[in-house]
Amino acid sequence: MRRRDALAAGGSALSVSLTAGCLETLRREDAWRELVVDPPDGVYVPPHVDEMLPYARMTAAGCELSLLGSRPHSFWIVAGTERSRADVRSRHALHLMVVVRDAETGVILPAPVTVRIRRGRASDDGERIDQRDLWPMLSQRMGPHYGDNVPLDGDGTYTATVQVGPPSVAPTGSFAGEFGTTTVDLEFEYEAAAIDALERRLIDADEGRGESDALEPMGDHTGDARGHDRDSAELAFDREGVTRIGSETSDDIVYVAALVEDDVRNAAETKIPALAVTARTAYNRYALPFASLTATISTDGDRIAGGPLEGTIDPRYGHHYRTPVDPDTLERGDTLSIGLETPPQMARHEGYETAFLEPATVRLPLDAR
Repeated sequence: MRRRDALAAGGSALSVSLTAGCLETLRREDAWRELVVDPPDGVYVPPHVDEMLPYARMTAAGCELSLLGSRPHSFWIVAGTERSRADVRSRHALHLMVVVRDAETGVILPAPVTVRIRRGRASDDGERIDQRDLWPMLSQRMGPHYGDNVPLDGDGTYTATVQVGPPSVAPTGSFAGEFGTTTVDLEFEYEAAAIDALERRLIDADEGRGESDALEPMGDHTGDARGHDRDSAELAFDREGVTRIGSETSDDIVYVAALVEDDVRNAAETKIPALAVTARTAYNRYALPFASLTATISTDGDRIAGGPLEGTIDPRYGHHYRTPVDPDTLERGDTLSIGLETPPQMARHEGYETAFLEPATVRLPLDAR
């Protein structure tokens, strides 16, 4: 059995033989971190898997929004190339998470997400308990989502009013003009005992704890419409009208570049080609939005063209980065360099906090097209 298959299996493969007292000790926030004291500089298998509660799901204005909860836990906030840990406070009752996708294709939607929590049902004029912007986040089992630790006021019914702003990237293809601001009310029942009772499965060292690898995604949280298998990034460009240039991996990010036919037409009604680059995690092929990428075309070491790539969502290619390009420029060049100028500005769960934090450059030979 492959290690990743074992990690995706049931509790027997993930459990550690523990006494009741030891298990209670490791239930306490951060006690389990001592099980991985020196993680690698990259993606690694975290020491535990936490169960989650699915609270609500709704489709509105073309968006599918899912609300989930788990026990409060620390995570790492990324600003530029620096990270800082956001610790659990005594007021935190719940780690609240929202997944936002296009309802038809499943493509993730990078956008500002805010939540207002109030007591009672959506039809009630209940007391406001909390309001905040949610962090864009990345976890090995959920992929890209939004979340934070939030306070509540005891057990009972709550309504989370979730507002998703217009995408922070450019929609293309049939996505163009599709997404505006969407606001939905999602009701959920909170019970502190139910959160405390959520299973925390500890991963044995023999199953890869602390090693360079990743947990399998849970359920339908497979990162993008094309799934999370190792060929998904390549398959996004496996279609008519696309010329694949190549792929390269750096710092646990897989970059795949292609020349695509853009749907934006000029006055002459001709399609404008674009250079498109996907940037995804090496193990689960999760899309990595909220980053800054550049592209440079050179010949014999001399730069002949280049510039920033714009974050984009498209029903055919999912999330990617692109720029219009003259195909003749690619023909004149011998190397395409993709530069990660600013790493993904996403908060990280365990297993990702040491990965893709530094600028990097990968080079693809253009003569291989």
